[in-house]
Amino acid sequence: MKRAFLLGDLHGDFRYIRNFYQRMPYTLNKTENTLILLGDFGGNFFFNHRDIEFKTKLGRYPFTYFVIRGNHEERPSLCMENNPDKWHIEEYWGNEVYVENDYPYIKYALDEVAIYNAETEVGSYRTLVIPGAYSVDKYRRLQLGWSWFAAEQLTEEEMERGKALIERNPAFDLVLSHTCPIIYEPTDLFLSVVDQSMVDKSMERYLGEIEYSLDYRAWCWGHYHQFRDYPRTDGRFRTMLFNDYALDLDEYMKGEINKL
Repeated sequence: MKRAFLLGDLHGDFRYIRNFYQRMPYTLNKTENTLILLGDFGGNFFFNHRDIEFKTKLGRYPFTYFVIRGNHEERPSLCMENNPDKWHIEEYWGNEVYVENDYPYIKYALDEVAIYNAETEVGSYRTLVIPGAYSVDKYRRLQLGWSWFAAEQLTEEEMERGKALIERNPAFDLVLSHTCPIIYEPTDLFLSVVDQSMVDKSMERYLGEIEYSLDYRAWCWGHYHQFRDYPRTDGRFRTMLFNDYALDLDEYMKGEINKL
């Protein structure tokens, strides 16, 4: 039996996977599981033993990890470009993914807008994947010498290619991104120490623009470090996830919110 689950930002901490597994080990051991991670996975952040330990520990659990890129991590395409002998491209869910040879259970979605078919025992969900976001703590990171990734957002060219891809067939069951359309930004969660006038909203405006052209049933994102299910006034499902709860994809696509 194939199952898929949705989960938010891990930031390189395997304990959230361990905790999810420990809540239902018998069930998960009996199924073929894909865990969809909505950005800030954190596996390509430090580029030292910490990344290695994190990715190695993920291999202890019965999951294939389908990773959407957030902002606090390097693009997997650049990781492969810098280490061509350690990475390869393969097919997963009907499209290409990046895979690091030592961790074949981690599948990184493409670094630009892409279409996948998320498969479960119930069926296949036509899925639009939109990676990237802006780091609101960019300047503090630069000041302190912390990791910051210059290619964290989509480029203008990538945005245009994404629009063209969507225009050819705008109907989707599911949209997955790291950040959200600007109208759904959880402004109550904004950090008081951050001057919002300095925050680049390019990704959120882009997502807001393309949402109008999409025919979709559900949209999930991470980034804001809280679980929140939005009102379904138009019959569509919109949910923001963090790492405290996972959702079963089949249940979610039926409109059920059962936090796992």
